[in-house]
Amino acid sequence: MQTRSYHQKKAMVKRFIRKKKTTDTSRILNEVNIDYDTLMLVLADLRNEGDLG
Repeated sequence: MQTRSYHQKKAMVKRFIRKKKTTDTSRILNEVNIDYDTLMLVLADLRNEGDLG
């Protein structure tokens, strides 16, 4: 079960990717308030949903 904070972080990452046009994990970690494990889960979810190339 994913919490509300997870969905908020997912939305932040999605906005960042759309704005900066990059999925570079080091850049996302430096600019978005998210930890590495959560970022990997978010990126996997976005890939599964088809939001990433």
